[in-house]
Amino acid sequence: MTTLSQLKEATELPELFMKSKEETTVWRMLRRVSDRIKVELDSNELDRANTIEAFHFKNITVEVLKEENTLYFKKDKHHKGIALSELKETPSKVFRSMVDFMELG
Repeated sequence: MTTLSQLKEATELPELFMKSKEETTVWRMLRRVSDRIKVELDSNELDRANTIEAFHFKNITVEVLKEENTLYFKKDKHHKGIALSELKETPSKVFRSMVDFMELG
């Protein structure tokens, strides 16, 4: 269910499915580097979807794995995990790590 504050703050439809600050922070970071982000929901039917499974842009997949407390980047054979606590404490460091990860060949 979408709250009134989510409706007021959202500028794009995918933001209405974000249930945590981590997802919103990741979304905003990704929007800084790409305007073509695909959001993978937990259901193919929009009205049945509850959560975001992953973000996809360029050839990178980003997942917020709450049960593992990890932000996970995947690109081809490469992968990298970053603690969600880093996202809360030093988002600029996580952003820099993401940009570095994007540049991997």
